Amino acid sequence: MGSLDALIEVQLLDTTADQLRHQRSTLAQLEVLTAATSARAEVAARAEVQRSRLHDLRREQKAFEDEAASVEQKAADIDRKLYDGSVVAHKELEAFQADHRALKARQSELEDRAIEVMEAAEPLEADLAELDQQLVDHDERIARLGAEVDTARAELDRHLAEVAEQRAVAVDGVPAEVVSAYEATRGRMGGIGAARLVGNRCEGCHLEIPSAQLEEVRHAPDDAVVTCPECGRILVR
Repeated sequence: MGSLDALIEVQLLDTTADQLRHQRSTLAQLEVLTAATSARAEVAARAEVQRSRLHDLRREQKAFEDEAASVEQKAADIDRKLYDGSVVAHKELEAFQADHRALKARQSELEDRAIEVMEAAEPLEADLAELDQQLVDHDERIARLGAEVDTARAELDRHLAEVAEQRAVAVDGVPAEVVSAYEATRGRMGGIGAARLVGNRCEGCHLEIPSAQLEEVRHAPDDAVVTCPECGRILVR
């Protein structure tokens, strides 16, 4: 196979490698994985809001319970004084009894408030439990999709390695200056640096070459590097 024929082999392998890299970056599983990750983020945001609300309610509940316990202790202290004989004056006894009633009423009010807050927290707990389960489900699905992506990428990487090995063999049959010209042209022309001349048509741009220029191309030496006058790609005759 002549050097320029080998260049077509290099071009075919480079095109194959480009296609494999494109497949690697546009895997169908990647789109699904991105959507799944986005869906998880939405659930996580909702869960965070509910978690914050629940935290605030639990803190409020504890505040009521702590205050109720403190008031209960004060009422117990007064109750003990009422019956231990330390208070004997009638007016003082009446004052202590009034304070005791007020404290027990306050205790009851605080306990009722704590129960109200607890009841308000219950649906939040249920909602948060559901959201947490959804997060677990999303994580499992994301893990499966990630494994699928890794498997698909590994397979494509294996093919890319094979193509790279084949290209290394093919490029050995092409003079270094031709390879340099080809790679420069390939960079400018969207990945196609060399093309067959079929009849009077360049297979790179699919345009017909004018007769006068076509004759120059056909009469050039077999190993000469000639380019398509229409697109500038290296022509292999």
